[in-house]
Amino acid sequence: VHARPIYRKGEIVGLRGTLTDITEKIEHRKLIEEQNLKLNELNDLKTELLRRTSHELKTPLVWIKGYSNLLLELHAKDLNSEIISIVKEIRRGSLKLEQLTGEILEASRLEASNVELHFSNENLSDLIEECVKEVKFLANKRNHKIIVDVQPNMNVLIEKEKIFEVITNLLTNAIKNTPSNGTITISSSNNNEYYTISVEDTGIGITEDEMPRLFTQFGKIERFGKGWDIEPGGTGLGLYIAKKIIELHGGKIWAQSNGRGKGSTFFFNLPIKNSN
Repeated sequence: VHARPIYRKGEIVGLRGTLTDITEKIEHRKLIEEQNLKLNELNDLKTELLRRTSHELKTPLVWIKGYSNLLLELHAKDLNSEIISIVKEIRRGSLKLEQLTGEILEASRLEASNVELHFSNENLSDLIEECVKEVKFLANKRNHKIIVDVQPNMNVLIEKEKIFEVITNLLTNAIKNTPSNGTITISSSNNNEYYTISVEDTGIGITEDEMPRLFTQFGKIERFGKGWDIEPGGTGLGLYIAKKIIELHGGKIWAQSNGRGKGSTFFFNLPIKNSN
């Protein structure tokens, strides 16, 4: 309802108004809400299906990995080179499938509508040092130099294990996608609202066409075996999981690159308001 007074000789003698029937808008809004509810229910169902499927795969994987390790460690002398090679492929495949099922379970937990994180006060600067130590052996294998340039005492409220997972994932990706003798730099900055962490590499970079696939489910960009001195890629879920984790902490994650052969930089931020 919209109305305005009608004046005559300085006095209000009536009202002029319009009535708008918004019944259709209300019904349309109600329909959208019902559809969103159904979509959320379907998403929860899909998440539960993935979780149960991945869980059921874990038991046979334990047996496959266990017996292949047993053959290689205790009975290798009784096997010829061809059989040993086959068993190693079985073990490699089981490890890869174990990683995939683990990441599917992790993604399904983070997608659940009732997901809960357990926050604690942590020093982000110290956590970064822990992450660098974790991936140091990978960097050494490829003769990479890791430069840490972060400010001290970045005290934040986070779930430590989850942020550890994000940082090690970004560092591992940088190591794998950078040709030998490269440089990985992890640094920090801040404004009044956020701490921003960046992981920069001198690797093969990301093209404009590849950029939209980052941070999506199974958005793996296959570049191994195309003439680049890089390691095989992962499952395509790592960056998707990292995005979910950072968003649950109230932050954002993104990437920049000038194209193929020009390196890339991944950023994420965490709100300072969550700090001590």
